[in-house]
Amino acid sequence: MAEEPIQPAGEAPVDESRPRVTGRRMGGNLLMTSASYAWSALLLVVSVPILVHGLGVSAYGVFALASLLLGYAALLDLGLTPAVVRAIAIHALNPDQRPFSKIMGTAFSLFLGLGLLGGLALLALAPLAVDGILHLPPGLRADARFVLDLTAVGFAANLGLTLFTAVPQGLQRLDVYAGRTIFLSTLSAAAQIGAVKLGFGLRGVATGTLAVNLLGLVLFLVVARRLLPGVDIRPRFDRWALRQLAGFGAMKFVSQLASLLTFQLDRVIVAAFLPIAQVTYYAVPVTITQKMALVQASFSTVFFPAASEMHAVGDQVRLRRLYLSAQKLMVTLVLPLVVLLAVLSRPLLSAWLGPSFAAASAGILAALAVGYGLTLLTGVPALIADATGHPHWTATAGVVYAVINLTLTIVLVPRFGAIGAAYAFLANSVVQGLAFVLIVQRVLVGVGVFEVVRSVVLRPAAMGVVVLAYALLAAGIVSTLLELIVALLFGGVLAIVLVLALGILGEDERRVARGVLDAALLRVRRLSPLGRGSG
Repeated sequence: MAEEPIQPAGEAPVDESRPRVTGRRMGGNLLMTSASYAWSALLLVVSVPILVHGLGVSAYGVFALASLLLGYAALLDLGLTPAVVRAIAIHALNPDQRPFSKIMGTAFSLFLGLGLLGGLALLALAPLAVDGILHLPPGLRADARFVLDLTAVGFAANLGLTLFTAVPQGLQRLDVYAGRTIFLSTLSAAAQIGAVKLGFGLRGVATGTLAVNLLGLVLFLVVARRLLPGVDIRPRFDRWALRQLAGFGAMKFVSQLASLLTFQLDRVIVAAFLPIAQVTYYAVPVTITQKMALVQASFSTVFFPAASEMHAVGDQVRLRRLYLSAQKLMVTLVLPLVVLLAVLSRPLLSAWLGPSFAAASAGILAALAVGYGLTLLTGVPALIADATGHPHWTATAGVVYAVINLTLTIVLVPRFGAIGAAYAFLANSVVQGLAFVLIVQRVLVGVGVFEVVRSVVLRPAAMGVVVLAYALLAAGIVSTLLELIVALLFGGVLAIVLVLALGILGEDERRVARGVLDAALLRVRRLSPLGRGSG
């Protein structure tokens, strides 16, 4: 007998006991997600100097490459993770548990297969990487081989971890996801620092990182079972579930692969052409500037569902207003971050990691800060493209971006050193990134360049000029870590004062800001003992 197809939640009886997405929940999700990003940035500030000085720049370069390979697990999942998140969200209100069981079981089987293949590939390539590709000192090769072998095991574990983290994301329980992520990132940083302080070296740092990854796999498996108590997560293969996952996942995989080539492969190219120590001098600025992505991640949480709804009901006027407001908020947030990071790059790295490290990395940090800032400005147009049913636009732009960036990096790194990779990223962001913004806002939103300059760019640019003058002045004065912290905090306060004085935020942006603030305050009250007692 042919199996009866399973209807998505919107076309099947709805389980009213399951919580629906509300504005308050979105506000709480935004608060917790932002908190997890901010905490990870703080852990970075604390752990990187200890690891760099404790391991040495060459050994830290090996660890940075191993961490990069572990991160590939989240990118080389063939688009399954976002497909699972979407499938869970679609079926979340359906009382029939069969969709969850079939989707999770089939996804589990696929992840197991991908993890096994990826782990075996890394094991096979480890000797070639250590002996033929990486420019390693002889005394570091045995440790590098050990770390890469552990990375192969960690790759498989991380694929399983990404599957089970999809459950709280799909159910809009980002409070659960962010809370566990904060715990695991803290434990990982503590394990790495402890390994260095106890003298276990590179092998100890890698072993501690793998142990936390395995613990995270178990922890999120327990979370998935608790959030989906009636779902069977045992490995299986179901053609219906495969079709559900493959259709959406294929396009997302194209975007993920392009993202990998653009944002991750640069460190591998640096390692292939230059001594391993240069990876450290490049990887630390990359890690700093990529933390700015928390701004874009927060915007995705808030604006993507709103834009999707406006497009679905054909409300082009509100969609246009939403785009202008979102892009103005993005420019207002990103501009002072970029200016302060770029101009204060040398005193920042000098106070954090020492003058010699700053001499090698300050130019890289400045170029990457501008490049990543421009890339963040493509975030809102990308959300608009996806929300209006044009994910192929985002995927195509990502592929073009990746090809150009990869080509420029291969050409410039041998000629200019590690900073050549930063130059490649910056040039690509200026040309291809801005072209994508102009096309999306003109074709999909119906907004011209003049209107964007007038309503989005002009006043934030005036703020940026003042912050730039302040940063140039501060760069010649600050020398200690305390002075740097004070200078950065004052720069942030100055930006806020200028936003208010210049009237940068209009009524639409103030309404969004008030909504996020109200949701955040509600979350704080609910978490406080007094708030719980009054509930």
